Amino acid sequence: MRLLTDGTERDPILGFCKAVVSRHAENWPPTEEVLAEEFVSWLGVKSFLTRSAMVELCSSKGIRLSFVPLPQELHGLNCSFQNKKEIFICERESVPFGHLHTLFHEFRELLEHTFAELGYAILGPESCSEEQAEEFATFVRMETGTREFPIFLEMVCNVEIKWQRYLGYAALGVFFFAYFFSCAFLPQFEEMISEARRQRYVRT
Repeated sequence: MRLLTDGTERDPILGFCKAVVSRHAENWPPTEEVLAEEFVSWLGVKSFLTRSAMVELCSSKGIRLSFVPLPQELHGLNCSFQNKKEIFICERESVPFGHLHTLFHEFRELLEHTFAELGYAILGPESCSEEQAEEFATFVRMETGTREFPIFLEMVCNVEIKWQRYLGYAALGVFFFAYFFSCAFLPQFEEMISEARRQRYVRT
């Protein structure tokens, strides 16, 4: 049991990484999708979180989260020193769910650092950490939506008035289509908006 307990009381991320290693060591490395499923179960994250809820959630895992002004090209950054971990997210959210996506991106980089320290790095020498972190963030958001959809569906199913129930089905379908669309293309939306802002700055 040493693999699952040593140092985990002071460093929840270390505990998570050790648990993932213990479950997947024989088929290492896990895919980003598998890692995202493990992460959502561990973090207990929801699809929709306010800033204060995000700060509280990170604090429960030993991470300090701050929303600060950052250069236009940066959505977030993270740092780790001994057992202290911190994530900074740009104060300005360019697109809906952008802060949550960035949070998961930064989490992925912290996880990779810990996996590497354990001797179980997921990324190879040819891998791009930024691309992998973006992929992970997308899978995490999709996983949260997949887990929450049945809950909302059951709520709609319990509506007694037929026309309101059908309207609820339609609204739920449209909403989750838009949500999963945003999961898949949020990075592209952010890049388009950033480029538009850069062009506007150049013109002025």
